[in-house]
Amino acid sequence: MRYHQLTAEQLAALTAGSGSRSAIEELDASRVSHNLLLFKHLADAWGDDRADLDTAVALLARAQAASPQAHRRLFGYPMVDAWLTRAARAAVPPRSELLQVGSLAAAAAIRAGLDGETTGWATGGRLHLPTLGTATLDDAADGPVVIAVRAGEITLTPRSGAPVTVAEKVNWEPLRQLSARHGDLPCSVYLEDLSPYRDGYHAKPQQRVSDGEFARWQGLFTGAWRLLTEYLPESATEIAAGLRAVVPLVDLGDGSSRSGTARESVGAMAATQPSSPEDFAVTLVHEFEHSKLCALIDLLPLYRPEGKELHHAPWRRDKRPTSGLIQGVFAFLRVADTWNRFRAIPGLTATATTQFAEIREQVRIGYDSLTRSRELTPAGEEFVAGLRPALARLLAEPLPVTPQAEPSAKRARPEYNLRHPD
Repeated sequence: MRYHQLTAEQLAALTAGSGSRSAIEELDASRVSHNLLLFKHLADAWGDDRADLDTAVALLARAQAASPQAHRRLFGYPMVDAWLTRAARAAVPPRSELLQVGSLAAAAAIRAGLDGETTGWATGGRLHLPTLGTATLDDAADGPVVIAVRAGEITLTPRSGAPVTVAEKVNWEPLRQLSARHGDLPCSVYLEDLSPYRDGYHAKPQQRVSDGEFARWQGLFTGAWRLLTEYLPESATEIAAGLRAVVPLVDLGDGSSRSGTARESVGAMAATQPSSPEDFAVTLVHEFEHSKLCALIDLLPLYRPEGKELHHAPWRRDKRPTSGLIQGVFAFLRVADTWNRFRAIPGLTATATTQFAEIREQVRIGYDSLTRSRELTPAGEEFVAGLRPALARLLAEPLPVTPQAEPSAKRARPEYNLRHPD
């Protein structure tokens, strides 16, 4: 039996920040296996009345045989990860959680071009198919819904109502994608404003984004992608391979920008709408670093999970456990590198220099704290040591002697205190 693991070269590329598409693909494959194990756990906890489960599993098996790649992509989707994780935590998962398997099976059938029938669950008269979209029924009640797929057409039949044929712009909201290409590298991610499992960030996810707002997101994404491919091609390569969804968060109207990553939805990130392409680019780098480290830690424990140490982290107001500190150092190391490279962008030099100086100093202090932790595993000690050369390169970068460039590690970053693994 083969277990997922990174090679020494892949791990070195992650710590050095030199980029490794193969490492991201292995981490992504590990999440698929993780979710398949959670799915088995859920099936084992189903109970005696297994007719709906058996029907869904049979359809999933057919879809896997017809299109293995589409099946893997679906089981690796972050919101499927979130659903399975939450359902697995419940001692007795409610029927509403269990019957999400029907929506998963229907989505798999559609992706594979198959016909089939299964049973899902509608909440408030809305039934969601992961990676596809959400249908609205005439009946706003909660309850089971038979999902029939025939020649690509979807018919929904509540067990207490009449069949409804799903039609776009009538009762169907498709999940939309942000897409960009610069040079030879394309990238597409879902703007996830529909899934009922997109709410894991300690901040409210935005409801359906209007067409105008979506166009604004798309424009920012296009600009951000150009910056990443031109100035951080290593990060762009990894993000194109591993980022699957961006969850828009409610803007509080106070001028703050917020973003987050959740361990239960690896491959996704959440954010308020960025103010500029460069801010979006930095946020994409920042959150994807957290996401890939979450996936790595599931394969390679870097610290003792029962540890009690608390450490100073300059980017937070509160002291952080070792688990949080290693996440912060890893992510902000790459953020500092991003701002350093953005110093070469005409018109952005002063802002990028100020950001680089401040964050570099924060990472230096955080790294010193991390090296003193006694809770790192041997693999964790090796991982932290592997970050040192990248930090040393940044510390060697000269800065102009100006008040704006003077670092201030005392300044907290309250917009960061949303929900990150650290």
